[in-house]
Amino acid sequence: MIVNGNEIEILAPAGSFENLKTAILSGADSVYFGLSNFNARRNAENFSGFEDIKEAVDFCHLRGKKAHVTLNTLVYDNEIQDLVKEVEVINKAGFDAIIVQDLGVINILKQISKVPIHASTQLSVHNVSDAKKLKDMGFDRVVLSRELSLNEIKRIMDEVDVEVEIFIHGALCMSVSGQCYFSSALGERSGNRGLCAGVCRLPFHVKEKGRYDLSLKDVCYIDYIEEFADMGIASLKIEGRMKSKEYVKCVVSEIRNKIEFGKYNKKLLKDVFSRSGFTDGYITGNRNNMFGIRSKEDKSYTKAAIEDIRNKDIYEDKVKVDIKYDFSLGKNSYLEIIDEDKNIVSVKGDMIEEAKNKPTAKENIEKNLLKLGSTVYEINDMEGKADNNIFVPISSINELRRNATDKLDKIRISKFPVYDIEKLIKPKDKRRPIGGKNIAVINDINTLNEFILDYFDETYIPLFELNKLNKDLIVKYKGKLGVEIPRVYFDDEANINKNLLKAKEFGIKKGLAHTIGKIVLLDKLDFEIMTGFGTNITNSYSVDLLEKEIHNLKNVTLSFENIINNINKIKSNTELSIIVYGYLPLMTARNCPVKEEIGCKNCNKKLSLNDRMGKKFRVKCNGQTSELYNTYPLCVFDRLNKLDSDINKIFMFNDENKNDIKNIIKHYENSELLNDSTRGCYFRKLL
Repeated sequence: MIVNGNEIEILAPAGSFENLKTAILSGADSVYFGLSNFNARRNAENFSGFEDIKEAVDFCHLRGKKAHVTLNTLVYDNEIQDLVKEVEVINKAGFDAIIVQDLGVINILKQISKVPIHASTQLSVHNVSDAKKLKDMGFDRVVLSRELSLNEIKRIMDEVDVEVEIFIHGALCMSVSGQCYFSSALGERSGNRGLCAGVCRLPFHVKEKGRYDLSLKDVCYIDYIEEFADMGIASLKIEGRMKSKEYVKCVVSEIRNKIEFGKYNKKLLKDVFSRSGFTDGYITGNRNNMFGIRSKEDKSYTKAAIEDIRNKDIYEDKVKVDIKYDFSLGKNSYLEIIDEDKNIVSVKGDMIEEAKNKPTAKENIEKNLLKLGSTVYEINDMEGKADNNIFVPISSINELRRNATDKLDKIRISKFPVYDIEKLIKPKDKRRPIGGKNIAVINDINTLNEFILDYFDETYIPLFELNKLNKDLIVKYKGKLGVEIPRVYFDDEANINKNLLKAKEFGIKKGLAHTIGKIVLLDKLDFEIMTGFGTNITNSYSVDLLEKEIHNLKNVTLSFENIINNINKIKSNTELSIIVYGYLPLMTARNCPVKEEIGCKNCNKKLSLNDRMGKKFRVKCNGQTSELYNTYPLCVFDRLNKLDSDINKIFMFNDENKNDIKNIIKHYENSELLNDSTRGCYFRKLL
């Protein structure tokens, strides 16, 4: 679509073949859908079997539309061969792009596929450094985090020459995508593995029961399309691979209406699906009144709206063609078709004979050549020659037309490349460095004391709290100290660099970061780098990619959504670490649920969110984001004999006091499980 002179794509969800057809015929420029495995909506109908997948891709390509495939979940080492088989299908089906989250999958795709890759929103791309590094790594497009404002999007686009995709309509996650572990911790179903249980849609409250303090309204940014186009955004993405075909039809059609006619039916969009209406809080930066639920009234509106939408005509973009024909006596009939992409086909038919009885009029020839209703084509212009006294059977004209359109179909589909799979080079035999260190990661500087600094081999403190630390303490322990960059940070990153330089002035040389861009910020300043759990590392190929891309990489924290048996098998030339103790952050949100219910003035900074079972989840706000912590701390002290001895052990301290920490270490040294703790995902069945 062209908006204000700029081309912008409408990218629609396709959870099934029926929804794919609906999206394309309603006017979408592209669709995205998943195959059997490794996609973030594994509970959608999805697509399986090469013939069905190829049919879906060809359906798009025949109409000049694109098909993107989602390969956007975390992958474990024992799944790599299945992943390679799926990539082989993707290569041969002719997809236009692959949407990816896992760094290991990126590593693999760069070896075995030539299909363009897009960075999933699951990669938590919310600042310049992330977008820039992903561009350098070979991504053709980045899908930005849904929490960004217009100004924050513009800052990224002004500084990074990469295609940008944003969500324009649909459901919002409470957490920054890729940084939510709520479903895996409580329901043993990981959102990073495509099986989110939607925990945030359940009742949660601070004080008043019956509230839904983690449920956000859906977004609708259709009013901002012209601004998006002026900024140079490449693609407008619609959420909804689990939703109905009527929803898909409605949203695509109304976006088209806005672009082509300057108006759209927002009420109809609200009725077909919403949660207490819509919000534009993130895009405007005014993040008040963003919470909502799927009420009984919403559901009743949907039921009525769907009936209305079913009866509406589908808007179909037909491919414009010009036709030239020649039905001259004594010659073979001839038909030439030129489509809007300048593809040309020509076919010859039967010999044209003189009419013995009633001749075939030129008008009747043209009338039958115009019968393109069952094809993707419609006539733009037609011209040709037909002698007066000729006879041409209708069946002959129809066959000539069918042969020409069939031939044009094949040409249009063949324009999209397919690839043979390349050989995957496995990570070479690697020798993991001897680790076994004990590492402390401090969430609150007030927790830090000399006991921690003496006991642990390394201690990481929040970057922006370094100025609160006693300088004598820094001087004494600078060889052990490191700084942690916030996992999610929406402001200008110049402030991060400023504070990193200050840390270097103090003699601190170690840094911890959770996203690929912030890891690069550390690398450029020559810090010894430890990657955090937010990088979501679950396989050897991810570690291999980090080793190739990051010069000063020293230590990789593995995802706590993995199991110990898989962790032990990960190959590495770099030290590996796992979290063995700590209250895990289950969700990182730009909206604060405490603020939503009681306001900031009534918050004592020590409040919890309560679920319907009475469990309490501590909420901590740093001014930019709110972290929601698990009710019980992770603790695997009693099963550390199952973990390879050369893997480092991370202790995450939130606001434990000195006595708490001494008790924790005592249990660790005695290989004893703490009371009221959880072993997390490490010993569960993989999902």
